[in-house]
Amino acid sequence: MLFIFLIPVIGLVAAFLINKIFPHAQFRGYDVLPFFLFAACNLATTHANLPSFLPYGFLFYFILVVIVSLNDAIKNKNISLGKTIRKLWDYLAACSCFWYLGSLILMFAY
Repeated sequence: MLFIFLIPVIGLVAAFLINKIFPHAQFRGYDVLPFFLFAACNLATTHANLPSFLPYGFLFYFILVVIVSLNDAIKNKNISLGKTIRKLWDYLAACSCFWYLGSLILMFAY
């Protein structure tokens, strides 16, 4: 159970160190958080003996990717692949934070 809380803290420390080491990079420190939060979500649902909701989260994220990509394709005829991937990765980082909070709520509710 300790790893459920320790893994995101390690991710936050890694994000802080990345921001300090590479202050002017194109990526941000919180870009590594999904890797840590997915592992913590999996541990939380395993600990609570609940089925993992990550596949459903990935399904909703995939639908969001399609919507954002189509929206960008309609707005600008020249689609910048780098900007689109950056936007989608930012959405993934935000979604992973919500998935982690949701898994904590499920873990403590049961």
